[in-house]
Amino acid sequence: MLELDKLDRDILYELSYNCRQPDSIIAKKLRKSKQVIRYRIRRLERDGIISAYNALIDFRVLGFSSIRIYFKLRNIDPTKEQEMYNEMRKNDLFLWTVNLEDDVDIAFYVWVKEIDKFYEKWEEFFLKYRKYIHRQEIYLSINMIHYPMKIFKKPGFVEVWDVGKNKNRVKIDKTDLAILKILSRYANKSIVEIARDVGISAKLAAYRIKQLEKKEIILAYNAIIDEKRIGYKMYKVDFYLFDHSKLTEMYEFARQHPNIKNLMKTIGGPDYEIEVLVKNVEELRNIINEIRSKFSDVIDYWRYNRFVETIKQVYLPIEVGL
Repeated sequence: MLELDKLDRDILYELSYNCRQPDSIIAKKLRKSKQVIRYRIRRLERDGIISAYNALIDFRVLGFSSIRIYFKLRNIDPTKEQEMYNEMRKNDLFLWTVNLEDDVDIAFYVWVKEIDKFYEKWEEFFLKYRKYIHRQEIYLSINMIHYPMKIFKKPGFVEVWDVGKNKNRVKIDKTDLAILKILSRYANKSIVEIARDVGISAKLAAYRIKQLEKKEIILAYNAIIDEKRIGYKMYKVDFYLFDHSKLTEMYEFARQHPNIKNLMKTIGGPDYEIEVLVKNVEELRNIINEIRSKFSDVIDYWRYNRFVETIKQVYLPIEVGL
């Protein structure tokens, strides 16, 4: 575990909020020299605390639906399990895929435009590993709400980036797609670098990025932070409710709570789903008990799973159907 001082934490918050802001702007906010900020950022990258920079893209605006699938495995040896993970890494069907611990073993998102095409690919994979899957849960994802990293700094106002809120559907061309491919992995690249990689002028690249933001295809630019290297563990906590009368209050609770990183809304899944960053299980249980006490009249039961390993992380669907 690597120790962070206040400046490190402030920098990580700023980069989790907007990793495209120049070092000079961060320096001005934190009242440090640009050279100090630049050195600290490079050190955070070198130490693996910052692993990447990505644009938060609302694929629903591009016409995709999101399906979340959970597996509970049975009677599978480690070699066969790794074979399954390797298949997921190679298969374009799988985007964000993680190994969990407890009631669920694997969770993953797939993004689809046509359910028939998804079904064909899904059946091919599922039948191959059917005998090792004790239980599957399939949910239609409605919204994925992201917050800045509040564990580093509690802002006066907590920004909300809501993937799925925008109901508009837009088409993009090959230039937009090329820009999105870069920003989905290297969101801190300069306009000049992006323009060079795409083969357009810097002026056109800047204009296209502004349009992608205006259309709410790009919602934010975030640093990807390896929480394990700074002593945190991530858990997914699912609450099943008697009714939804307190959901608005529960959503606001998630927005304000420093340890809650993301919130999800689904059809067919838990009623209240949060992803929580904590240092230990005791801290997690304290947060769960806080929610149970505050909303005891609507909570039926709950479960939690620890994030163990990221199997695959892809931020942009392979086929956009231009």
